[in-house]
Amino acid sequence: MVKRELNIILSAFLFFTRVRLPFHVDYKKENQQFILTWFPLIGIFVGGVGALSYYLSAFVFPQLVCVVLALGAMVLTTGALHEDGWGDVCDAFGGGYSKEQILNIMKDSRVGAYAAIGLIFLFAIKIAALNGVTESKIPTLFIAAQSLSRWPVLLLPKFWENARQTGASKSRDSSSPLSWARILLALLITLLPLLLFPWIVFAIVPVTVIATLLAGKYFEKHIGGYTGDCLGVAQQINEVLIFLFFCFLSFKGFLL
Repeated sequence: MVKRELNIILSAFLFFTRVRLPFHVDYKKENQQFILTWFPLIGIFVGGVGALSYYLSAFVFPQLVCVVLALGAMVLTTGALHEDGWGDVCDAFGGGYSKEQILNIMKDSRVGAYAAIGLIFLFAIKIAALNGVTESKIPTLFIAAQSLSRWPVLLLPKFWENARQTGASKSRDSSSPLSWARILLALLITLLPLLLFPWIVFAIVPVTVIATLLAGKYFEKHIGGYTGDCLGVAQQINEVLIFLFFCFLSFKGFLL
């Protein structure tokens, strides 16, 4: 049992990051459907990379530069997995009209105008929001935000079906709906980094859940469900909301 769960955790690291482990992982297809359980743990790891990058660069550079470097470090760690989903969805929903058009554009590897504009805006709002957060809180915020932004994503496969019922789909096995027990376990992992902040920060938890469910309804209306790219979009929306919320708390003096 423990060995199987460890295999699932390691498979999650291999799937959601560009990290190459120094030992062989015995990949088992039947375990792939459970890797979302550890999506928040992956977030803690990715956020830790960002936190370390920010902490080290802060000895040399001002806050704005450190923020950009930390965001870059996290993007490199995930291989821009979720940002790529954001760009694909911007192109697809910006340029497609029917379900078939949207899904086809989403599979196109080329970057269109909507994707470019969407990514520029995405990083601009992240950088601006983080530059307004109390400097000493940013490293911990990276860890908390990367974890919390991922947990609500687990609800999309729980309530909606994959819009691609047939054909090749890298995300289909890895985004199967989890049991409520596994979703609760993932929530407990998610909440751990938030304990390092004042209790007021827990107000952002229901906001991310509502945002994710609204995104799910939007995707269902237009394409009849979700895709792997849609999961990435939900994560990115949550991440931005968390950064904006902490920027607001810093601006109002709640984070000193």
